[in-house]
Amino acid sequence: MSSSSKPINKAALSTVVAIITISGLAFTLIGIVISRSPYTHGNLSPQGYSRTQIAIVGEEYPFEGLGLANAFAPTGDSVQDGRVLFFQYGCRSCHGSGTGAIVGDDLDDVSPSEVRREVRDGPGGMPAYSASILSDEDLELIIAFLRSDTSVSSQTMDGEATNPPLN
Repeated sequence: MSSSSKPINKAALSTVVAIITISGLAFTLIGIVISRSPYTHGNLSPQGYSRTQIAIVGEEYPFEGLGLANAFAPTGDSVQDGRVLFFQYGCRSCHGSGTGAIVGDDLDDVSPSEVRREVRDGPGGMPAYSASILSDEDLELIIAFLRSDTSVSSQTMDGEATNPPLN
């Protein structure tokens, strides 16, 4: 007795398995995207999406801070206190610390009155720091640091000189 069964075409079988696998992955990914979409969650109010604040180009939003703990302990030295505040308020992240400005303007040759005005107004992409966020006293300490010989261009957060003066 011989059985007359056809041999299995391995190429056709592997093609079918590949199509089923790819289809399954595609439907799974589409399902994940749809289920994780913010528009399918309960965070929608009748007014629209409410998970994060929506910013509109051209409108100014005051800087509300980084939400970090206030670890500032005044030392009585206006330059040292200003240096700590320069880092704490995030000024260094845009204006750099000795290697030139990263995003914002270089602060080496800026007048105190210009710093006061720009900090409160928030020019360009810089956030506006209202007096309730950055007090006038703290702003004056930052200005004292910027005006000192040990300002941004020659100090790191640890207080070590990066560009010591030449004698």
